[in-house]
Amino acid sequence: MPHRARRTSHGIQRSEQWEQPTPRRIGRESRAAPAALPLPRTGRALGWQLLSTLALLAALVWIGRAHLRAGRPDTWLLGPLDGLAIALGGDGPHPLRQRLGLLLLALICFAAWRHRRRVRLAYRPGPVDVHEFTDATPDRSAPVDDLKSQFCQRLSETHIYPPYAGPADPPPETFLDVASGVDPRSGNPLVILLQMLPRLWPRIGYRVTGVLQVRAQAPCYGVSATVTSFLGGGRSAMTTQWGGTWEEATRRTAYWVLATILPVTRLGRAAPWRNWCGRELPAALFAAYNKGKELQDRRQFDEALRYYGEALRLDPFNADLRVMVASVQEEMGLFLDALDTYQSALVLREQGGWYDDHIWTTRADRLRDLPRHLLGTLRYLRRRPDSIRLRYQYACTLAYTERTVHQWFKQDGVGDREKVRRQMRQRLEKAFVDRYWPVVVTFADAPGEPSAKEWLRRVLRECPEATRVVFQVAAAQELYRLREDTVLAWFVRATRSEVTHSALLLLRDVWAPLRLAKAWHDWAATGWRPVHRPGVVRLADPTGDGGDGGGPVAPVGPFDDGGCLAGWWRRGPRRRAQALSREWPCGGVLLDRAIRRAQRRRWPRHPLRSFDFYNAACTYAFALKGYFPERERSAPAYLSAAGRALWRGRRLIADALPLAYPPRWHRRPATPTGPLATGPTPHPLPPPVAPLVARAVEQLRAALACTESGVAADRLRRWILSSEPDLAPLRRLQDFGYFEEEVYPSLKVVLPRPDKVINSRMSAYAKELLCQGAVLLEQTWHDRALPPQTADPHQLIRWLDLDAETWDTLCRIALDHARYWRDRAEFIRLLREAVDPIRIAEARFPPAIPRYDDLCLAGADRLVGDGSRTEENIERLARHNIALVDRRLNAIYQTVAEHAGDGSLRARRRMAELDYKGEPLRGDEAQGICTRQAGRWHQVAERMRETGPVVDTSGLDLLRLRER
Repeated sequence: MPHRARRTSHGIQRSEQWEQPTPRRIGRESRAAPAALPLPRTGRALGWQLLSTLALLAALVWIGRAHLRAGRPDTWLLGPLDGLAIALGGDGPHPLRQRLGLLLLALICFAAWRHRRRVRLAYRPGPVDVHEFTDATPDRSAPVDDLKSQFCQRLSETHIYPPYAGPADPPPETFLDVASGVDPRSGNPLVILLQMLPRLWPRIGYRVTGVLQVRAQAPCYGVSATVTSFLGGGRSAMTTQWGGTWEEATRRTAYWVLATILPVTRLGRAAPWRNWCGRELPAALFAAYNKGKELQDRRQFDEALRYYGEALRLDPFNADLRVMVASVQEEMGLFLDALDTYQSALVLREQGGWYDDHIWTTRADRLRDLPRHLLGTLRYLRRRPDSIRLRYQYACTLAYTERTVHQWFKQDGVGDREKVRRQMRQRLEKAFVDRYWPVVVTFADAPGEPSAKEWLRRVLRECPEATRVVFQVAAAQELYRLREDTVLAWFVRATRSEVTHSALLLLRDVWAPLRLAKAWHDWAATGWRPVHRPGVVRLADPTGDGGDGGGPVAPVGPFDDGGCLAGWWRRGPRRRAQALSREWPCGGVLLDRAIRRAQRRRWPRHPLRSFDFYNAACTYAFALKGYFPERERSAPAYLSAAGRALWRGRRLIADALPLAYPPRWHRRPATPTGPLATGPTPHPLPPPVAPLVARAVEQLRAALACTESGVAADRLRRWILSSEPDLAPLRRLQDFGYFEEEVYPSLKVVLPRPDKVINSRMSAYAKELLCQGAVLLEQTWHDRALPPQTADPHQLIRWLDLDAETWDTLCRIALDHARYWRDRAEFIRLLREAVDPIRIAEARFPPAIPRYDDLCLAGADRLVGDGSRTEENIERLARHNIALVDRRLNAIYQTVAEHAGDGSLRARRRMAELDYKGEPLRGDEAQGICTRQAGRWHQVAERMRETGPVVDTSGLDLLRLRER
């Protein structure tokens, strides 16, 4: 956006950059630039409207009561009507000054109502009047109607401002504009008044005009747009946006118009623009955010993260943008990255470590200094209205230790991805040690804060099982403090969300203690390492390689008396959490009673929402993990040779389990009974598990019954069937398969799902991305080889430079098995520069990350879900398909990518040598170079197409059917 100039006291025009804020230049001009359009003052307009209306009614009542007719009842409802009749009638003694005063009050009241209407249209906002674009090109060849249609479509696609659908005439600005529409032949004053009032009443809030321009230098297509607000005397803002095409210039102009109007409307007070209310919003920021949101909705997450990163560069202190980045990272399976994003957004603009101190305040401390605590918490919620939702997402991500801790200790990255992950772990380790050291005071080698921090630092680097316990205890403490702060959040506007009272009670009292019990049980299986505090006796080393003697005495639990959370939690919640954390696996009766108490079902006046039922279903389903064997657990590094052999034996037994992963009970095939029995029937679930499965499915049905159809139902379906880690053990059972077939009917065979569906989806996406990209580049090089041949060596050099950079990016992708999203996003960007945009649009490149329902895994035809024959392990099948794609990427890296990149560089050096010598370029030589490059990309496409997961696109495409 061009910088506006302003006039100083000396009459000199200076740009606004002259007095931009710097740390050493503080003054009145150091604040952010105000919005270009006037900011509606809704409260002030409403006050003037009410005051003028009451004054007019009081005057009418006073006139009416002064001239009451004899014998008429004196009622306050008829007083204004009597006054109006007396003022308009000709009977009764009434001075002229009373009529003039009443007329003046009526005009003031009408002006107040008219101003209130304008403020409402500007704040709501009202319809946007888009005028016809003016063609100012030399040859008058600009597609005016088409560009206006695209402009209006861009306005409506944002779901913010609908274009104005009323008359094209703008509203009148002066009295002469009003008088021009009055018919002078009618002599009745009432008729003239009725003709004037509709023209005086505002109908639109903003008006947009555009002028199409063309210039010689690139970008050569431009749109000069003017936005006029009818509030405050018709202030306007103007800009000229340029683009390489008319469509690009129109899109940039539409984004600038929306960025200009948004800060002065009510949408500027909502996320993610609440910090820009009344300020000048950069058009590039709004464009990057809108493009990222559009790509996120289309499941093109690589480019969405790239655009969100650009938006964060322009607005680094926007916590709402960081939450959206974390949601995309979770969709891509980057759970540790999402945890780091939530953590950075949590401490954003924090003063003096207030949040870390607030987490570890006891009730006695808060009661001792109640005013300071209340004012500090209310000030924090007022400044950060998004904190409730942000802290909830952070606590849940912290509690999903099967995802975050697994990626914390995973060492499979190469190149930049490994560097980024190492920096992320160091940053999170520093934050967790400074914040959560009180949770390990009872586990540390010696009492005191330094010893606790050193123990926690060693655990976060060496022991995954102890790290899971630390994360679960930290998540429980976060949920406990969040539950207490939501009481004060009711007094702060714009802080309410789906995180209700019953939902937080269930998470704090049932879900978090149950997860902590699982982590505590897994830690006990490894021998409580590394615990060396003299006051705490650890278990004897089960590996036989030395250690303390004595019996298997566990350290004090977090919720027990003397535990790490005993001094921070109240007695009631701590006792309820202690009852659940002591028992693993948890029984159905105890769990059902705890969930019913948390949901407060004895109070019918508080109906449960879909979110409450869904959390209860996840809690019931997570309790099933105690009855299933562990599968993907790596052996700890400190085990002896005998312990490693025993661990490998258990892994071999787990890999030999059938598809359904039978739990720890003995399942025997039931014999068919009855004359109609044709095959074996499924064996019923044993008593410990059957109630948990039945209640989990019941809660899922209740959650779906409370959900409206549409995008929310589709998102809930994705989480139930694939994404939610708590439902992983429930998905292995046939009862869930029946529920899936009933609620989400499908015309295909319903196959079982692996626990980590995102791995198969991302592997299939990487295969489709490289295959489609290679095909597009192959077609592009073939087109370049066709006559007429290019005789410009500089053009061929530019093509070869871009191709060499693409091959280098492909080498990084193949070396890292397409795990790093930045390499994939760079590959997409380079492909967009090299390939014709029309061909990219026709091929629908880049592909969206497929749903699991659209995947066809290699060897899936051997999977049978009805129990009629032996089933293959779905986890093994998923890992096998991922390994197939990884092997193809290894082959591309070893045999194609490096040699092809060197070939592009050799051809480039050959073209540069010819250009330096001044020799002409032969047509057959250029054709040979283009043909060789096309053949190399053909090899990549064929190798990626041979085997691995396939995305099923045989379904109906409603858009194509509509086009036909």
